[in-house]
Amino acid sequence: MGFQGLEEVEALKTDTLAQEFDQCIKCGLCVASCPVSKELLLEKYTPRGKIQLARYFTRGDLELSDHYQEIFAKCLLCGACTVTCPSGVDLRKVFLSMRSRITKDRGIHPHMKGVVQSLLSNHNISDEPNEERVEWGEDIPGMAPMARKERAEVVYFVGCVASFFPMVQAIPPNLVKILQAARIDFALLAGDEWCCGYPLIGAGLPGDMEELKAHNLDRVHALGAERVVFSCPSCFHTWKDYYHASLELYHATQFIEALIREGSLTLREVDLTVTYHDPCDLGRNSGVYEAPRQILKAIPGLTLVELENSRAKSVCCGGGGNVEMGDAGLSEKVAQKKIQEIQRTGAHTVVTSCQQCVRTIKGSVRRQKVDLNVMDITELVALALDRA
Repeated sequence: MGFQGLEEVEALKTDTLAQEFDQCIKCGLCVASCPVSKELLLEKYTPRGKIQLARYFTRGDLELSDHYQEIFAKCLLCGACTVTCPSGVDLRKVFLSMRSRITKDRGIHPHMKGVVQSLLSNHNISDEPNEERVEWGEDIPGMAPMARKERAEVVYFVGCVASFFPMVQAIPPNLVKILQAARIDFALLAGDEWCCGYPLIGAGLPGDMEELKAHNLDRVHALGAERVVFSCPSCFHTWKDYYHASLELYHATQFIEALIREGSLTLREVDLTVTYHDPCDLGRNSGVYEAPRQILKAIPGLTLVELENSRAKSVCCGGGGNVEMGDAGLSEKVAQKKIQEIQRTGAHTVVTSCQQCVRTIKGSVRRQKVDLNVMDITELVALALDRA
């Protein structure tokens, strides 16, 4: 469950969060599941070590400093430790609380200041005019009316990364193609779409997302839409856990799977062997595992080979928790381990359902000159539609 705002930062001083500490039996299973622990090899960076630091702080035995801010910043917020914990400790909740408390006491982490300022001034993470959110769709037939609709049944909420980062700007056009093929009445918020606020949560500023949240909800309600579709798992997770909206929320994989099941999409053969990477915010943090697999199984000719660590045990790609902004080297090392696991399947194509996973894995593949094709699932579905 997400936090409601800054008032929940003070939960670190309550008996409720103290119970999380008391449940920890220091078994170390979380250490084995943490990608950061395996790279940094110091107890303070492990989930168990950070739990201890948080406990010391609540007891008044630890004074927060820039050093501790750096320790808690080196967390992917992937949730692997939480699902591994035999005692049921919600470690991810504790770590988000600590980030909030440290930010309140010490200020924003230096590497996050630019992003936070861009969010508050431009309403996106790229420090670009927000009106440029739909430049990816300039060549799509009928695109302009979608961005100017006054009423629609469905809103496609694109998200900052796929809107502004060239490496993944093919995702929105592919999903638009899919929705058009299924004759869905949908609209885009275009320049009226503001960042969902997820980076602020990771930066320890959950209360600062209230304006973003209110604006986005207002724009969706103004269209009379009852359903919102997200290609970004982090946007989906944020709306689902923080917005508390009386709307039907779908990740793109859930929406596409339903369209296939209902017969609204016709997919042709794609002769390909792939493996699938479960994004952290879609899988562990939102519980969506089956929809993407059902899509892959519905494509004739496609063979799915599961990773050694899949579903709840999926290993983070290295792109989570704002870590890339503060320690690109650490993010790269985690990504390399992910690529090695992918290669062990024998598949030359990895499919995922997250623009950040595509960016992180594809970027590392290019830097390391690895022979691996990285695809978002919308690209694969669009490919199957083109052959119809």
